[in-house]
Amino acid sequence: MLALLATPRARADFKFRDQLRDAVRSPPRNIAEGFGRYNPAEFVRFLDIAIASLDETDNHLRDGAEDKIFEPLPAAEAIRLCAQCRSMSVRLRAYLMREAARHPRKARRRQRGK
Repeated sequence: MLALLATPRARADFKFRDQLRDAVRSPPRNIAEGFGRYNPAEFVRFLDIAIASLDETDNHLRDGAEDKIFEPLPAAEAIRLCAQCRSMSVRLRAYLMREAARHPRKARRRQRGK
């Protein structure tokens, strides 16, 4: 997705470019941080942030396509990829919520530090 920011129109619109770059980079950061917590309930919280960032990314990509900042085919592929990442994140979130509900004492013990 970041390759889309190399287009001349995207490079010229500093604010749009920077907002999209931040939105694109946020989901993997939050997923990694949530995973590192080793606690399903905490991981869910970070996935919520990642999903919101994917929604923001989708919005920026659609705006860029509509404003002809991006070529149609690469923009459509990026939008599809963003939707796929969101879908996988939502499914992972649902799984983690089920696990947290199945093992509430284990989740609390980890939150307290053991």
